[in-house]
Amino acid sequence: MGQALEGKVAIVTGSSRGIGRGIAMCLADEGADVVVCARSDESAANPLGSIEQTAREIRDAGGKATAMKLDVTKDDEVRSVIEAVKRDYGHIDIVVNNAARMGQGGGDFWGSGPENLDAYYFTNVRAPYLITTLVAPHMETIGGGAIINITSAGANLPRPPGPDWQLPEGRTYVGYGITKAALNRWVAGIAGELRLHNVAIVAVDPGRTVVERNIANPIAGVDYSTANTPETTGRAVVFICQAAMAYTGRVVESKELVDQNNLKLSGMTPRNQA
Repeated sequence: MGQALEGKVAIVTGSSRGIGRGIAMCLADEGADVVVCARSDESAANPLGSIEQTAREIRDAGGKATAMKLDVTKDDEVRSVIEAVKRDYGHIDIVVNNAARMGQGGGDFWGSGPENLDAYYFTNVRAPYLITTLVAPHMETIGGGAIINITSAGANLPRPPGPDWQLPEGRTYVGYGITKAALNRWVAGIAGELRLHNVAIVAVDPGRTVVERNIANPIAGVDYSTANTPETTGRAVVFICQAAMAYTGRVVESKELVDQNNLKLSGMTPRNQA
């Protein structure tokens, strides 16, 4: 049986480690040529991983991958990488906007300024927006494509406070949650327009997922034993990309999709090297 994504070219941002790495490896496992993008190349000496390391792991497993350094908040770098991929491969069929400014340490609203929100906005909303404006017209010329935005359940938190409400430890609501909610709304808002050009756009929620930083620095009191692994989201993304228009405009939960469609997990785990 052939690989489901054979001949497809996929860009995955933020794929030096974590959920992005899992997505990149699963796309390659199904035959896609994967462009591994992130700020963490080998010169950054990040102990949790690099784009070159992810690309090597893919190739060692028999897949096809190229590493390209990319800071998604820098417009010139975004444009340069997209043009390089079009030049080198001839087409871009899948883009996974996974790079994100994370929630831990986001601070409070009280006493902060708009620069707190700006830092999250540029990575979590503006970058996927720019990337989509650049790749969607190209996708139309090749017959269509799929854009996957990695979101979070943090978009729906917190619940309205009661009289005894206290600031939770490790809260992710200011900045992170706000921008992930904006990302979801944007996906729904433009899906119809993109559909007219045969481009699907889907938000994928990984759920609680254990990644390298959790292994290196576990959060006290958090039970990771029942958490998803990055492979869960990777297999969900692969499944969606095979018929992406069926999911366009939606927020899809990775684990739910995997369970509903009996998708097989190989047992791939995060790196444990830090």
